[in-house]
Amino acid sequence: MSAGAYLLAALLVGIGSGLGTIARWGLRELASAAAASRAAGDGDRVRPWSTFGANLLACFLIGIVVAMFGSATGAGEFVYLLLAVGFCGGLSTLATAAFDIVELVRRTTFSLALAYLMLSIGGGMAALWLGLVIAS
Repeated sequence: MSAGAYLLAALLVGIGSGLGTIARWGLRELASAAAASRAAGDGDRVRPWSTFGANLLACFLIGIVVAMFGSATGAGEFVYLLLAVGFCGGLSTLATAAFDIVELVRRTTFSLALAYLMLSIGGGMAALWLGLVIAS
């Protein structure tokens, strides 16, 4: 890869990551607003589940992108970098999920936090597999 191609790749990953991060934030804001409109003070309770949903969506989308562009070269490689590495990487977040687990332990019970962890891992793997199967 030439220096220009590396620069383009880095730019595409950055753009995709920014868009994915904005999408994750938007999902959280929509979920919080919907929960707050139903019952006062429920905006904080929906936070872990909006992260969960964003992570599942990212896993599903990355399954589709990998199936379509995973071994691509040329322009397909740049699409892969933009969507899989950038957008899906920005949309999903292990750090926020880990923080949400700590908050669930603090606010509720250990068993709910453990269930959230197991659902996040299992659901993410299932969503990735589903994306791969659908796109293949």
